[in-house]
Amino acid sequence: MTDHGVSLDRLKERLEREPCAGAMHLLAEAYYQQGLYPQAVEASRRALSLYPENPELRLILGQSLVPLGKLAEAEEVLKPVVQEIGRLGEVFDTLRRLYEGQGRREDADRAAELYRLLKGPLLQLLAGEAGPGASLPGAGRERQRLLAIKTLEVLEKWQGALQSR
Repeated sequence: MTDHGVSLDRLKERLEREPCAGAMHLLAEAYYQQGLYPQAVEASRRALSLYPENPELRLILGQSLVPLGKLAEAEEVLKPVVQEIGRLGEVFDTLRRLYEGQGRREDADRAAELYRLLKGPLLQLLAGEAGPGASLPGAGRERQRLLAIKTLEVLEKWQGALQSR
């Protein structure tokens, strides 16, 4: 077994004694990144049994189920994440008002755009209300796909910035 494999085994043993959401997520993600999808599913399911509201654990479980062909199960696992994304819009509306109050116009504009997307087209797309062929106002399929990718990239940046504070 490689050193990396030994590390995963040690991490797994440690988590048996002292479960921690962050470390459990890292273990499941490491299995996923290595293409060990059954192990990733097992690790993320165990973690979700202890931390059922953790969206990152749900995401890694859903991602791990897809390559195993368990698409319906993956969809059910990910539905609460989609609902959480919808609620996240309210955070960006609050940030918009906060930034406006601080005179940070550029940040306020970005937050307003994310709020608009999360409460409108992107949420509809994620919730399945707008299928892949459905059009957003003034947008074709490629624009719709790029919009979703861009929004998710910006969300990741905001998440990183908020966690670093």
